[in-house]
Amino acid sequence: MKIGNVVYEDELINHKNVDYVNYFKEKIDYKSLDNSLPTLYVGWSFMKKCNSNNSIFSNVDILEKKIISKEIYWEFAFKEMKSDHITGIENFINNVSDYYFSSKYNYINLDPLFFQLKDIEDLMDVIPNKIDNTYVYKNEMIYILYDNKITGINLNIYDFFKFNIKEIKNKIKNISNKIIEDLDGEVYTDYYKKFPLYSNLKRYMVAML
Repeated sequence: MKIGNVVYEDELINHKNVDYVNYFKEKIDYKSLDNSLPTLYVGWSFMKKCNSNNSIFSNVDILEKKIISKEIYWEFAFKEMKSDHITGIENFINNVSDYYFSSKYNYINLDPLFFQLKDIEDLMDVIPNKIDNTYVYKNEMIYILYDNKITGINLNIYDFFKFNIKEIKNKIKNISNKIIEDLDGEVYTDYYKKFPLYSNLKRYMVAML
């Protein structure tokens, strides 16, 4: 699964390529890329050369690395500014997961106290009648995906308020097209190895699986 693009001309210094990003060592216009993925251009002059006919890049401020929030960024090449080059690429890679997922999915934590849910019937009333994907993590959390919206259900909190957890799980399973039960956390662990820097990984697992 690719969640970002890095476009560059000169070597990326002190950076080890990650599996979840596309790397393009070539002159390529932004319009030719998958624009659904956050993109980093490395090299001020190179970025301008790649996008000479693209109005998005015509007024980019050299003091501002963000061109469009969560979509397009740029960083100096190593020969242009060494310290910014190293830290800038690292910052993009560290944040690309958040740029990608938070721009595509709305997340809601369905807290029974905040939403005044008194019983399972109240809970099911605020959940869609049909769910695309459901991800159950260790009997602690249920994440459901429907229409680019992700809802988190903290089973520990619902258990504290005396909800029947087994009934909640069964009702949600009955309206889910796809269910992933990760009761020992192994699936999450596998993805954590790929995205070790992403603190919100669990909530977006339901969109990855």
